[in-house]
Amino acid sequence: MAPDQLPHYKNVDWDNHETAFKIACIAAFYAKDPTYWAYLAAFFGTVAQVPSTFYQIPTVLGIKAFLVPSLFMVTGLHGYYAVRLAMDPTSFYYLLSTYMTVHIYAWSRVFFALFYRFKLFEGHRFSAAMLTAGMLLVPSVLGLRGNVILLAFVVASDVLIKVFYADDEFWKAWTTENPRELAGAPDKKVMLEALVTAAEITSTIDSLSKQDKSTQYARVCMTMRSANQRNLTPRDKARAVFRAIDIDNNNELSIAEIRAFLESCGISQHEMENGLLLESLFHNRKIATFDDFCSWFTKHWVHSNTISIPQLPSTPRGQAKLVFDCLDADGSGNLDLEELEYLLVSWGLPKSEAAGYLKTIDTDGSGKIEFKEFYKGMETIWKFAIQSFIDEGKIIVDT
Repeated sequence: MAPDQLPHYKNVDWDNHETAFKIACIAAFYAKDPTYWAYLAAFFGTVAQVPSTFYQIPTVLGIKAFLVPSLFMVTGLHGYYAVRLAMDPTSFYYLLSTYMTVHIYAWSRVFFALFYRFKLFEGHRFSAAMLTAGMLLVPSVLGLRGNVILLAFVVASDVLIKVFYADDEFWKAWTTENPRELAGAPDKKVMLEALVTAAEITSTIDSLSKQDKSTQYARVCMTMRSANQRNLTPRDKARAVFRAIDIDNNNELSIAEIRAFLESCGISQHEMENGLLLESLFHNRKIATFDDFCSWFTKHWVHSNTISIPQLPSTPRGQAKLVFDCLDADGSGNLDLEELEYLLVSWGLPKSEAAGYLKTIDTDGSGKIEFKEFYKGMETIWKFAIQSFIDEGKIIVDT
């Protein structure tokens, strides 16, 4: 049976190797002769999934000291069993083990939802969910000794890193919870608040530009709590921030200018690289135009914007609109797929799954999600988001 003959998977995006891998495994479970499907699953596992997963592991959220070694071990097990499956395609044990070791993210979302529902592990929920998922999966393929091996691997990895990479900044970032990119970590939030403040004190930007660089940035950071202009649109704010950073007034931002500003806001060189702050703005370019910067700024502005309301809307439509308005940073009346993908990934959904899910919602292929699509097609998202945003202070209910 060829892939296009599978009745339940006619609309599968076959460029998604994870989906293809899972389909191949399921087909192998039920096929009279699993050889063809087992070879296909082994191929997707070793050639596509393992390399791509290893590449993405260093960017995982949570406490990297625990999660990076754990994910390396689980991914290594996945590759090992995929190779063994290729050598013995009729082995049910190797097929099941290959299939099980790819589901750590799926189980982490289950545990994250449970921990969130019962308000467990506040501040470390993502790490706790990932570790619980790992401690469930590893024994399923290695037996009862699995968690002992996992713990020993994590400790040994961290000891080696501490001994051979004794950098204080790295070690601090390595052992700190990172629940959300940018806005989740306190030091990154300082940078974001400083950017916003630079916009809110836009009337003083001209005088600041006449001062030397260090004085200018210090003034922006010092004024963070006393800014009083809060009625600008996100694009206006982005324009003001852009002017504050553009020291040579050439309407372009260089990597050096951005680095200097981030350093003045307390962001270390390690955090700039590890947090993908520069990469997400420059995308391997040497300069960033205002449009580049505006897109980057408003994307992260979504995660710092707050809405104050006297009480929560009583109707589902009203609650969905509240979340929609909170996400619609520029007031355009629609949401960017990129912004929604960023939100879903920050909640722990793999990027490929987030992109695939949003494609099913964006039925007209516009690249934008209108409120009607959001309300009808993303009920699970806005129901979860409304309580999540309240907990995070993005939605403030006056009491």
